[in-house]
Amino acid sequence: MEEAIAMATRFNYSELEAWLTTGGDDRSLILDFGANKYHIRPQPIAINDIFRGSCTGNPPTSRGYDAAKKLFDEKFRGCSENDLNVTLTKIFDEQRRRIAKYLDLPEGSEVILCPSGSDAEYIPVAIARALHPEKQIVNGITQLNEIGAGSEPASIGRYFSTHAPFLGEHSFDHLPGFDNVRNFVLPAREADGNVIDASKLMADFTKSQIAQGNFPLVHGVFGGKTGVRDSIMPPSLNGGDTSIGIVDACQGRFSLDELKEWLKQDSIILFTSSKFFQAPPFSGAVILPQSIATKLKNKRCPEKMLDGKGLGAFLTHKELPSCLDGWKEHLYDPRKNNVGLALRWEAGLAAMEALSTISDSERIKITDEWASRVKEIVDKNDLLSTFSVERSIVSIRISNSRGGWLNMAEARDVFRWMSKDLASVINAETEDERNILSIIAYTGQPVSVSENFAIIRIALGAESMISYSKDKNETLKQDSLIVNKLALIAKYFDELKESGI
Repeated sequence: MEEAIAMATRFNYSELEAWLTTGGDDRSLILDFGANKYHIRPQPIAINDIFRGSCTGNPPTSRGYDAAKKLFDEKFRGCSENDLNVTLTKIFDEQRRRIAKYLDLPEGSEVILCPSGSDAEYIPVAIARALHPEKQIVNGITQLNEIGAGSEPASIGRYFSTHAPFLGEHSFDHLPGFDNVRNFVLPAREADGNVIDASKLMADFTKSQIAQGNFPLVHGVFGGKTGVRDSIMPPSLNGGDTSIGIVDACQGRFSLDELKEWLKQDSIILFTSSKFFQAPPFSGAVILPQSIATKLKNKRCPEKMLDGKGLGAFLTHKELPSCLDGWKEHLYDPRKNNVGLALRWEAGLAAMEALSTISDSERIKITDEWASRVKEIVDKNDLLSTFSVERSIVSIRISNSRGGWLNMAEARDVFRWMSKDLASVINAETEDERNILSIIAYTGQPVSVSENFAIIRIALGAESMISYSKDKNETLKQDSLIVNKLALIAKYFDELKESGI
């Protein structure tokens, strides 16, 4: 916590803004250029800037920032160390209740809060160990390269970052108690960019592991970085007695009906408010179906996994629901308080609750219409091409001067340049070009989708969905400006590269 606050304070961020960067991993830290690794600052963007990066990491929206500030001022500012444990326990209890209300969770479902979608991966492994202490756990992961980079190492209990919420910087490799977990990993795509049918291969994996007497965890990704969805979201067989199905819905781009279907088949769901719902980086949750939550009440906890260098490096008793009361005594530490996580969830909940006035059917209509219109805008430009449209994520290929498409290294340059005023760097041909190059616009982080090229993403988030519902023309005007700046960066790419910006 102290390191994150010191790094943020160095750039004169406010007390609240510094706390927003705490309680996570290296991705949230403010770096030497005054932002995190995603070029995101812990404060709302300027009123004339444009944000369409809700598939990567978000600056706080004005709505979210105000909600976090209200919570900070009313509950945390001036709170004594002795009172903080009780205060945060109540806040997390209330936030879990609000999440359950927004998602309309069936009675008996439970919510575990966690720092991010990456460390959410540890929790189903620990649940599997509690339910089946003698079995070999084998974790099946799909969409490698299009899920968070930390998901694969976390799936076998490895640290995925140089930092952990309650350790700070560290040099550990494996979490205690996780050392005998194996995994089976499938990439998202073939080398040529075609999507792999992961669900069929994962079904074969499940049968094989059960036949060997092992206990499989079986993932299905409901929208990775480009929005691709596995065709089947895996169930937990026999209510978790034979296998556990895990739905990675961390992007948050699902309907409530889809969520209820996953819970009916006893799947565990990984969820975040820090993608579509635009909370600052990061805020995760694990949603348990009633069947598994009930079983956990009567099972011994996986004590070794709850060590201070294990799950205790990421969680305390405060983030856990009542079905995990047996875990709480091992994670109890009143000195560990993830204030940053509470602030980020408060920002995410502000968006979730604001969006609750728009029905699921209306959201689907908005998403489809917006994506279709953005695709039209992209494909009118000779230097750009729509690679894919998946719900509210439009993936774009960008031309290079060699007659092909930009690769991953070049796309990273584009991602960085989009967040900068380039008007003074480029000798633009017209005043219109200079105006467009001056726009500050945040897109989704690039993704390498084949051996030959990468894509940049434009993603509709909760705030831009609300904006579209009120004034679609103004929202699409912003999208046009983003697309036009991408095209100008393609046009002037070599000059920008030579500038060293």
